[in-house]
Amino acid sequence: MTGWQVSNSLHRVTAVITSSDAENGRQLLSSGNSSNFETRMVAELALYWILYEHGINGALYLPRAQAALHEWKREWAGLFDQPRHQFLLMSYSFGQLLMYEQSLSSKSAAVRESLLSEMLRLSSGIMQLAIETTDARTKHLTDHVYHMIAFAAVTALRLMSKYGENVQVGRDFGQVGTLIYKIVEWLDSIGPGSHTGHIMSDVIKATQRKLGSNIGGSTQASPPALQIEGTNLAVPDFFAANTAEFDWDDIIPDWPSLDSLDVPAHDDNFI
Repeated sequence: MTGWQVSNSLHRVTAVITSSDAENGRQLLSSGNSSNFETRMVAELALYWILYEHGINGALYLPRAQAALHEWKREWAGLFDQPRHQFLLMSYSFGQLLMYEQSLSSKSAAVRESLLSEMLRLSSGIMQLAIETTDARTKHLTDHVYHMIAFAAVTALRLMSKYGENVQVGRDFGQVGTLIYKIVEWLDSIGPGSHTGHIMSDVIKATQRKLGSNIGGSTQASPPALQIEGTNLAVPDFFAANTAEFDWDDIIPDWPSLDSLDVPAHDDNFI
């Protein structure tokens, strides 16, 4: 399976792979001679098929999607102790974040403080993991890795814009804002100006500028690194970054917040 095929499946177009194709990928591992890279690719293909089935190819039912994601992690748990496992962690968290974001956008889940806190945790975790695992191969990563990182930052900015002045999670926004600033600098440091990292950095900057003063929890003006001229940027469809208007429900308090059935318990295996 090519990255293009998986990408098309994720970007809200008709899938060019099927469930049989995803299952056939597992058969490649039956010989026992597969490399770490090959095994991770099969695992990621299985993960993105879950995202396609539960979040894109039909109505999203969040509890079922979450159960499928947790089952995926249980099945591939052995890979999380092997080299380069950070990309599986990143993809898993991206999958959770994408499902939450879509459930809010479609109003299939109530906007609870616990859900917002979990989304901020996932967004921050993805960005922090990217920074902490930088090495000589970082600039050679696929575009989708950079898409996931930028999606985490954009989602955090949306949450800060929509709910910063309304909920207690706003107390964490200062740290999240600092992390977004760091991830922009990190993306701008990778490769030449034409590198996907720089393009995704511009997407984050454009989103921040568009949301502007709507971002709550921040007492400072936007750092210079988050300024950009022009906003005609091509971004993956799942960003929905062409508008700052989000039709999410009003905040619904739920105390104690972690009792919400919409959100799984904190996953200590992430970071």
